[in-house]
Amino acid sequence: MWLVFSNYYEDVTRDRFMGDLAGKSHVILLKDRGDGSVQGFSTLDTWDRTIGGRRVIVVYSGDTVVARPYWGQTALQRAFLRFVMGRKVAHPFTPVYWFLISKGYKTYLLLARNFPEHWPRHDRPTPSWQALLIDTLARERFGLEWRPKEGVLRHDKPLGRLREDIAPIDDSLLSAPDIAFFVRRNPGYTRGDELCCIGRVGLDLWTSYMTKLARRVISRAWPGAADE
Repeated sequence: MWLVFSNYYEDVTRDRFMGDLAGKSHVILLKDRGDGSVQGFSTLDTWDRTIGGRRVIVVYSGDTVVARPYWGQTALQRAFLRFVMGRKVAHPFTPVYWFLISKGYKTYLLLARNFPEHWPRHDRPTPSWQALLIDTLARERFGLEWRPKEGVLRHDKPLGRLREDIAPIDDSLLSAPDIAFFVRRNPGYTRGDELCCIGRVGLDLWTSYMTKLARRVISRAWPGAADE
């Protein structure tokens, strides 16, 4: 896991990586189907909080990476979906949210393009309780590194920046509203600033993902059919 992670991030140490890992309760481990080698992972933790008078279950993502040859595959998304939906099944009457801190636009897109309800977003302001949820979680976890007016974490020393050749953002990408929004809200992403976000886990998340999966299968079998 460390070897994969250190290939894609700068300003990281094995001690910090191991400390972050020790503080998590679960790991999604991605292995090559042929030789079984580790090619990606995501570390996770779950919290039970009462915020603004409402109980909420929070799934928190820590260090996450997928090796470049496996970009475009959906194993991580599918495993993560099973995990968060498992938390929702276990707590059917309690709101469940994913708490994500994102220093790269691709991670933000996992949220923005898969969670029907996610915040912050480019097309509407964050509601008051959801804003309180982000603020409370960020303050509890990161203290003074949380910049509430900007909505980002700014570390005194970089704690892991994506290497320059990993997921650069050019003008063509900025034509996508959600990517342009990420850059606008987190202009310091290149130095390791992280945008704090949440996504609600509900039945609509499952149906949204399955609909997109079905469209992908149809488009591969009959190109153009999914657009009709």
